[in-house]
Amino acid sequence: MTNPRQRIAAKPSHQEFEFDYGHNVVYFKGDAIHLTPHEADLLHVLLNNRARTTPVDTLIQKIYGASEPQNAAVSIRVAIHTLRKKLRDTGITIKAEPRVGYEIDAEALPEVNRGLSDKILVAINMARGAGEHEIAARLQAAYDLAEAHRRKWHGMRGSTAPAVLKPTEPSTQSQNILRPAA
Repeated sequence: MTNPRQRIAAKPSHQEFEFDYGHNVVYFKGDAIHLTPHEADLLHVLLNNRARTTPVDTLIQKIYGASEPQNAAVSIRVAIHTLRKKLRDTGITIKAEPRVGYEIDAEALPEVNRGLSDKILVAINMARGAGEHEIAARLQAAYDLAEAHRRKWHGMRGSTAPAVLKPTEPSTQSQNILRPAA
């Protein structure tokens, strides 16, 4: 019989960091951090533009598109504030560049700094935005190959659950950001 004070260790499905953009959830060390669709969209844009400041106007355009509300800049600022609080324990920080925009610092999570896959995701978004569906499909194949190589590399290094930014289909909650297919 087990002592009621002993904790039964259940292996969480997410060991480190995973951003599930399609479900507006960040998983970190087994815990789920639920984001609003607006927060998830902001995090997605900032992660895709990491290592450089994203101007507020760019955030507004990518989040709202042509349906930009009058208080969009205030909405962005409030969402950044809540994102900072929610992501505090993950090691991700969001820096403000006064009168310019925001920059995400994810150096504490090295796997989030995947250069090749990120560049392919940006290219997929650009191809889809331009209506180049064949190019987008080929880029998706390249993305899948890059991710397979990354997973293989992690397997060789003994990593059990690498962090990933999962590409997903657009949600009905936020149609202005293009999301690559899974």
